[in-house]
Amino acid sequence: MKKSSLILIVSLFLTSAAWAQQSLPMDVLEAAQRGDQEAQLEMGILYEFGFFMPGHTIPALAWYMLSAEQGNQKAIKRRDLLISGMSQGEIDQAQSQSSQQVR
Repeated sequence: MKKSSLILIVSLFLTSAAWAQQSLPMDVLEAAQRGDQEAQLEMGILYEFGFFMPGHTIPALAWYMLSAEQGNQKAIKRRDLLISGMSQGEIDQAQSQSSQQVR
């Protein structure tokens, strides 16, 4: 492999790693905590798929539950899909977290 190709690959990796380390935009988190169903859906997606934070299904489900309670159809679908692969204990944890998320 040429040295220039290796440098390009390493720089692309470092750039993507730096992007992944950025913190979640506070306006999205704050809006979700205030009860904005779209922001809650976005928080669920961020947790589930690992953008800006490691993928965690329990907090993802907690945010989806909040958004789904307000009738968000995408959140309902994501919630139901996650629940189908989780234990009752994990679902209970997500329910507990969802009650603590909104201020």
